[in-house]
Amino acid sequence: MNKKFLWSCLGVCFISQYANASNYSEFQNFNNQVSFGVNYQNGNLNTSQNGAADQYSNTALNLEVEKLFDIGLWANVNVGVTQTYTQTSNPANSSGSLTLGAYPYLQTMNGKLGYNFPLLSNLAITPYALLGKNANLTNFTSVYPALTGQNMNITNNYFYTYGGGVRLEYIPIPKLLSVFLDQSYAFNNDQTKYQVQGVRDSAINASNSQWTTTLGVKVTPWRKLFLGGNLYYTNYTGYDTGSVEAISSLSSLEMGVPTTSFGFQLSAGFTFE
Repeated sequence: MNKKFLWSCLGVCFISQYANASNYSEFQNFNNQVSFGVNYQNGNLNTSQNGAADQYSNTALNLEVEKLFDIGLWANVNVGVTQTYTQTSNPANSSGSLTLGAYPYLQTMNGKLGYNFPLLSNLAITPYALLGKNANLTNFTSVYPALTGQNMNITNNYFYTYGGGVRLEYIPIPKLLSVFLDQSYAFNNDQTKYQVQGVRDSAINASNSQWTTTLGVKVTPWRKLFLGGNLYYTNYTGYDTGSVEAISSLSSLEMGVPTTSFGFQLSAGFTFE
């Protein structure tokens, strides 16, 4: 117990000494902010029943709060709500077929916690952990009554999301311009556990892995005004093949899961101390 306490004290002292030796003020000019954003995304779907490809697009509004503390801890919270969704083929078309899993995030709430390591006075790297809860847009509906748990809503149709990433930030113009490159991995753990009568006794699992690369720009052109812009690319992998095939084996049901997506975000807000 005494050894654990000693190691804890040494760890705190190390972080404190490192923070005192580092100057975070330049990075805090861009990482202490509250902003509102508009997000657009276009992606590809794979409807495995016919091996066919499909596309979707959506827009969302989001609120982001970011803080870099004096000791180097970095925190970010992002909450979003989808506003519009379109798909090449109607999820419930005139023939009665239903495309499932078209876009997995109707409402999002994700947090990141990391530590900022300055490499130079204007260059820093921040490894972080992430955790979130993301509601699933796609529901089983009465279009196909053979499905149990139909008419699900976002209360019980969601993913727990957890993972990590690393962010490299560069400040070419102090107090005015910052750019960053962010690479993250997240595992989306499906909590809905769909059941399909007569097809598969065990629950159908839509869990997946998500790899996202983001290139971002932050600008503070006047006093506390904050402007931002991001470009990002996401690749989805690791779907349970048996679950996808089980759903697709229904004659009037297709399983549509996102495979890749590309999007951008524009945001505006204010900085704080």
